[in-house]
Amino acid sequence: MKKTLFLLFITFSFLKCQTKSGKTEYDSVEIKEINEIVQAIIIQDSLNVLKNITDSRMFCSELKKIEIEIPIKRKDGLIFPPNLGNRDINEIVNIKIENKLFFSKQDSLYIMEQSLKPQKFKIDKTITNKLNATTFENEMKKRKSGKQYDFYEMKIPIFSLDRQKVYIELDHRCGSLCGSGRAISLKKINGKWKIIEKWRTWIS
Repeated sequence: MKKTLFLLFITFSFLKCQTKSGKTEYDSVEIKEINEIVQAIIIQDSLNVLKNITDSRMFCSELKKIEIEIPIKRKDGLIFPPNLGNRDINEIVNIKIENKLFFSKQDSLYIMEQSLKPQKFKIDKTITNKLNATTFENEMKKRKSGKQYDFYEMKIPIFSLDRQKVYIELDHRCGSLCGSGRAISLKKINGKWKIIEKWRTWIS
């Protein structure tokens, strides 16, 4: 495992150096798949975020990237935890669904490569036009001014190397003592994205 992490760190560092800006754009296939995943989660998770629906909540029109870190061992042998809100690469690749690893070892580098992508992804207007769309910044302005807020924020999906599996995070924020987050795993089955597992990541 130590050797694997070291090689992963060296390879990822090299790839990052090859990209002057530290990030690459999403191609048309990725854009299409991410938008399909957003729609799949809204429908399959029964999110009440559509326009003209009673008690409909807001939904952020931009997805934020999940920052993934390679663990660093200190001189005393302890390993630094990831920064708040970030994920350790081991935490992702060791996810198990029904006692089986969701991702493979071959997925590790590809998962890290996705960290070179842009920080945000804007959902297609054909989708947001049907939603009570907002932005994270607008909702934080409400919070600072003491106004009520109630919204969902979805993270950019993390794909497996064969692009048949996805890990994603969804947060629901509705007040200082109201909210929760969950992780969602999806698989592409017969060409369609299907939720196969969900679990809680935090609760307020």
